[in-house]
Amino acid sequence: MLVEALLLFETALIENRSIMDFLDADFTWLNPQLARHYGLESALPASALAKRPGDDSTLVTAKANSAWYRVALHDKRRGGFATMAGPLTVTALPTRTSPVKRGAWLLETVFNRPPPEPKVAFVLKEDSHAGAQAATVRQRFEQHRNEPACYSCHVRLDPPGFALEAYDPVGAWRVKDGAGPVDAHAEWNGKAFDGPAGFKAALLVKPHEFTRGFIEHLLSFALGRKVEYFDAPAVAAIESAAAGDGHKLQRIITEIVKSYPFRNVRNDPPATASR
Repeated sequence: MLVEALLLFETALIENRSIMDFLDADFTWLNPQLARHYGLESALPASALAKRPGDDSTLVTAKANSAWYRVALHDKRRGGFATMAGPLTVTALPTRTSPVKRGAWLLETVFNRPPPEPKVAFVLKEDSHAGAQAATVRQRFEQHRNEPACYSCHVRLDPPGFALEAYDPVGAWRVKDGAGPVDAHAEWNGKAFDGPAGFKAALLVKPHEFTRGFIEHLLSFALGRKVEYFDAPAVAAIESAAAGDGHKLQRIITEIVKSYPFRNVRNDPPATASR
């Protein structure tokens, strides 16, 4: 799962692709194990999945899964980091999904706008009663988010998390959550959507939140410090220049290197050892 994410970034960097691929790429990289997990075995060459007598050993299986294949994606279930099994797994709980964790990850890691600290502590209890098992995770969260003290945070936190409810705790596609159907509809910036495909389409209509967040993260990495309010003009200039070039990754890197904050980094001299 980690390698899939790394290969997408490497491909965008080497081929100078648009960073929009990080939201909604029309390709991904799969090995046989991940292809089976996604139900995309048909996307791999037949030779990648062929088994010979005696090929059940751990060593042979590991060797087969060390081969990665670039495959085209023909629907919006996959494509981009948010719909990869890796991020979906680390933002879930061991036995169920977590719309809050997934939504918080998108706001903080993708958009660089982390949600506020919760005003009221809340834990979705794991209940073994049949009634609780019949209810979906979303239905149980809805009871909580409708509380007045909780709604103000969840109104922005939950939509991206609900969009990803179409994936189980390890990122496999699903149509049911417990005994009920998956409900992945929500609203983002005033635009209603249903499921991950609709959410990605809503993001691409107004990509500013994503492009700004990506540039801020990369600029912060380049500067070795947090991006501050006085860096906002530089971020806006980088974003404007990148938009004129299709948001190409190499163009963003070039604009960061040319920016005032990067060219005027002040490094503290090493401390002189006292005698």
